[in-house]
Amino acid sequence: MNQASLNPFRPTRWEHHRDGQQLIWYSDLADTLSGEKSFYVSGSRGSGKTTLLRSICWEDLARNPSLRIQRTLAEAENIGCYVRFPDHLTSSLASIDWRRLYPDSPMPELELHRYFSLLVELTCAERAITACHELRLLSFASFRASDEIAFCDELLREYPQLKHFTSHETMAVKTLPDVSRLLRAVSREINQAAGRGTVRELNQRLPPREPGEFLAYVSAKLSGIIRLKSSRGDRRTGFKFCLDDCEVLDAQQQISINTLVRICKQPISWVVSYVGSQYEDSLTYIRNQTLSDADRRVELLDNRSAESFRELCQAVVSLRLLFEVSERLRTRKRVSHVSQFFNLRRRLGTRTVNEMMDIMSKRSMRFLAKTLRSSAETLNREFPEQFNRGDKDDTLPFYQAYVLLHWQAQAGLSSFKTDISAIDEGQLLRRAALLKTAADEAWLRRKQRAALLHFAASIGFKSIPLAGEDIIVSLADGSIRDFLEILGFVYEAFARRHRLDTTNQESLDQFATSGSQIASSVQTDGIYAASAAYHVGVGARAEKEFDVVLRLIEGLGHYTSLLQSDPNDPSVLGRAERGISELTDIRYDQIVNRPANLALTQFWCSSVYSAPISLA
Repeated sequence: MNQASLNPFRPTRWEHHRDGQQLIWYSDLADTLSGEKSFYVSGSRGSGKTTLLRSICWEDLARNPSLRIQRTLAEAENIGCYVRFPDHLTSSLASIDWRRLYPDSPMPELELHRYFSLLVELTCAERAITACHELRLLSFASFRASDEIAFCDELLREYPQLKHFTSHETMAVKTLPDVSRLLRAVSREINQAAGRGTVRELNQRLPPREPGEFLAYVSAKLSGIIRLKSSRGDRRTGFKFCLDDCEVLDAQQQISINTLVRICKQPISWVVSYVGSQYEDSLTYIRNQTLSDADRRVELLDNRSAESFRELCQAVVSLRLLFEVSERLRTRKRVSHVSQFFNLRRRLGTRTVNEMMDIMSKRSMRFLAKTLRSSAETLNREFPEQFNRGDKDDTLPFYQAYVLLHWQAQAGLSSFKTDISAIDEGQLLRRAALLKTAADEAWLRRKQRAALLHFAASIGFKSIPLAGEDIIVSLADGSIRDFLEILGFVYEAFARRHRLDTTNQESLDQFATSGSQIASSVQTDGIYAASAAYHVGVGARAEKEFDVVLRLIEGLGHYTSLLQSDPNDPSVLGRAERGISELTDIRYDQIVNRPANLALTQFWCSSVYSAPISLA
C-alpha cells in the first residue's frame, strides 16, 4: 500500500491541517472586526472570509492552538459567535408566498421579515448563551448561579410562549443549557413549518415581538451578568455575531439581515460575510432608511493591497509549516513571530521583470535578444541613476530599453511599432531623455509586464523563467488557495530535485527549515505544473457542460495572449496600462473553438496579462 505524500500545502483550503485542527491567522483586519462597529465582509472564494470570521469567535480563541499562540480570549473586545447560514436555514423559507398567507396584510414582506428575523435571532441567541456557558466551564468567564437562574426565569416571563416548545409543559428551564436546547427546538420548528407549509399555524404559537427585540433582550441580560476574565480584572462584554456564507440568502432575507444590523445597538454588533457582489448590502425594511457607513463598514477582501496579500501569504505558509514539521523542530527553531517561521522573501528570493528578460536574452540566439542587451547596456551607461530603480545594481534596464526601442515618441505616448531597426537604436538615448517627470517614469513602469510578454513572444520563448516571492504572490491573484496550489507544486519539484521522499517527515522538515534559497528553476517548474494542473482539473470536472467551460477558458486564454503579447500588433504595448479590453462582435463558437496557448491560463489571465476581458 502506497503512503500518502506529506505535501504541507494540500488541500488548498488555507486553514486545513491534517490532524483536523484548523490553522487560523489573526490579522490586523481581524483586530478591526472584533471591535464594536458592525462590518460587511465581501470576497471571492478562497480570499479568507471564513477564517477571518473564525479568528474573532470564542470557540477558536479558546481552543485553537494556532490562534492561541497569537491572540488570547482575554484580549477580545466582544464574544464572537460564529453562524454559518447553510447549517441553520431551510431552502423552503425562500419559496413561501407571504401575500397568499396574509392576503389582508398591507405589507406582506414585513411578515416575512418578522418570521425570518426570529429564526436568525434564535440562532444567534442560542450561540451567545452556549458561549457564556462554555466560557465559564473553561474558566474564561464567570457569573453567579443565582444570576443564571434569574436570567432563565425572566426570559420565560417575558416570552411565556416559549414554554409551548418544551417537551413537557412542566419541564424546568433553569440553566443556560436548558435555554439553549429550548431555542434550538424553536428554530427546528420554524424550519420544519416552512417545509410543511404550516407557517401560519406556527406563527400563532410564536412569541409576539418586533424584529430584533428578542436578541436585544437576551444579549442585554447576558451582558449584564457575565464577566470576561483578563489581566486587568473581570470586565463586561458585548456580543459580535459573525454570519458566514450570506450569499445563500435570497434578496428579501438579505434585507431582513440589513434591518437587524440597522436597528442594533450595544451590546450587539455584526459581521456579515458573503461572496463577491452576491448580497444586497444597503436596503432595509425601515421606510426611508438604508444602511450607510454610519451603521457598518464594508471590507472588500478582493481589493486588499498587494502588500497586505503578501503578508497574508507569509502568515499562512508559516502556520502551515509550523504545524506540519516535527515537534522537535517546532520547539527548537526560534522566530520573533509565528508568521516568520518560513520567510518567503529569503526562501523564494526576488526576480524582477528585468532579471527574467536578462535570462531570456542570454538563452536566445535571436538578433532581437542581442540588440536588446546592447541597448540595455547603453541605457545603463548613459542614465545610470534613472533606470535601475527596483533592481539589483548589476541588473540592466531591459524592459525600459525594450519599450523605448518600440516607442514612436513623435506620435505620442501610446504609439508603438512591432519591430525595431537601426534607426530606433540610434534614437534610444534621445527618447530616454524625453522622460523627465515622475509621471513619465510611472508610464514606463506600467509597461514592464507587457514588455516581458511581448519580448517572450517575439523571440519564441515558450516558458518564461518565473520565480521569486513577488511573482508567485502576483500569480495567486489575491487567492490564498491558488497561492498554496503553486507552493504545493514547488514543494514537489523541490523534492524531485533533491531526491527526497515526500512520504517522509524528514523531507518535509528539510524543506521547511533549510536556510538556502529554493532554486529559481524549481520554482519555475512548480508554477507551470500548477497551471497545467488547473487546466487538467477543469477538463476532468463532471458538470454537464464542463467541455464548454474548458473551451471558454482556452479561448479566453488565447485572446488574452493576443491582446497582451502579440508581437505583430502595434497596439499591444500601447494598451498595457488600460484596465479592461473588450471583444466586440465575436461569436461564442469563434472563442471556444480557437486553439490556445494553455500555459498559465488560470493565473496569468487575471494578473500578469493585467487586464480582465469582458465579452460585449
